[in-house]
Amino acid sequence: MRSVLILWIFLGVMSWMSPALASKPASGEFIVPLQATPSRPALRSSGRVRLVKKDELTGKPAFQAKNAQTAIIAAINQKTSGCWMIRYGTDFGWVAASNIHYSASDNPVTLRRSQQEARFKAFTDARIQLAGCLRALSPEARRAVAKRLEQDSSIQLALINLATNDAEKWEQALRILARGFVAYSVEEDTAKHSIQVNLVATLKTATQLTRPAANAIEATSIQEGLAQLLAEIQAGLIPPVGNQLIVVNASGELTLVGYAINLIGVHPNAAAQDKLRVDAEKIATARATEAIIGLAIGDDTRWQHSLDEISQSEVRTAASGYDDNEPSANRFRQIRDLVMASAKDDPGLQTLVEGNLPSSAAIKRFGEEDRVAVAVIYTPTVRKPAAPPPPPPATPVVEPANDSPVMPSVTEPSPGSSPPPPVPPAAESSTTIPPVTESSEKTETR
Repeated sequence: MRSVLILWIFLGVMSWMSPALASKPASGEFIVPLQATPSRPALRSSGRVRLVKKDELTGKPAFQAKNAQTAIIAAINQKTSGCWMIRYGTDFGWVAASNIHYSASDNPVTLRRSQQEARFKAFTDARIQLAGCLRALSPEARRAVAKRLEQDSSIQLALINLATNDAEKWEQALRILARGFVAYSVEEDTAKHSIQVNLVATLKTATQLTRPAANAIEATSIQEGLAQLLAEIQAGLIPPVGNQLIVVNASGELTLVGYAINLIGVHPNAAAQDKLRVDAEKIATARATEAIIGLAIGDDTRWQHSLDEISQSEVRTAASGYDDNEPSANRFRQIRDLVMASAKDDPGLQTLVEGNLPSSAAIKRFGEEDRVAVAVIYTPTVRKPAAPPPPPPATPVVEPANDSPVMPSVTEPSPGSSPPPPVPPAAESSTTIPPVTESSEKTETR
């Protein structure tokens, strides 16, 4: 019980996120087109945009508008690789884009592979663009950004644990922001044979979703983390195979995800084409299952060794920019070990550790004409510690009939004498208090 209590205290202190933000899509500032659904349509640009040639914070150009959506679209419409600051009201953020050309081919399989490689490269390059843009900030700008991020109490606590001086605090604050992005949109120009991936990072997105390690997401809710991850999987912004651990620090909830993407071959016969699709889905499902099992047992070597050299290279590229020795990685390893320990008695997680897929795992399939993507999702039950029992009621003091206080006499027993008879218990009240039992909650994913 003591270890469980320490777990929840640790998670509360180390939490980066504010649970109050969990109900808002994206950061509450804009809706992500990559996650657009009939119930959550993408917003259009509205209002005027002004290009500030020299922003007062960075000394570099910035797109300024009344709302974030308008400023973001203005930056994206540059249709080129780069990183731009955006300002809207009193808030600010950055848009990073990477525009990658792919080779045209009359062979449909070759063309699809080239397009897929361009999508993945554009995503990783945009991430590098964003990190480089923030690293180029002056010391004064770094201090100002860190100060704004520290207005969120959870990030303030994180920086206390990650840094020992001001310079380290500014560096860690920029890392949180650079990894607190959302994949905003993917745009393909078939005439120019190019694909552009756009990322957005703001002060609020960084408090809602961040990526402290290569295969980890910390979010305000499991739903928020899954929404972004599944959108990236469906858009093909991932390596051929991989896994992610989604953690909600405030509650200790976690979800394990294994995913895989597989291109579909082309055959002129319709029946043969259908079989190619079915086979591609089976292969993707098997690989995604191997990846989630690897995440559960803490060993990625098995499923990675089965990949070809190009796929292994893409897996390594997806992990680039992360150092296992940096403070955020060390911190997340501690959190990962604690949340996994809190779910170790979950039957489904034990099934994964044994190398099998639990029946309660969810399998999400994304059907495309040229490729199939599969995500295997499992959310173990995290048992929360029981509430401590209430203190016993105080024994009432019976006052004597007269006004003079009477002190009870205490007689010391003589050696060898018999002990005094026990005092009979008081009669029980007719109202009984039910025992406190532990409750388990399971978060259902979408």
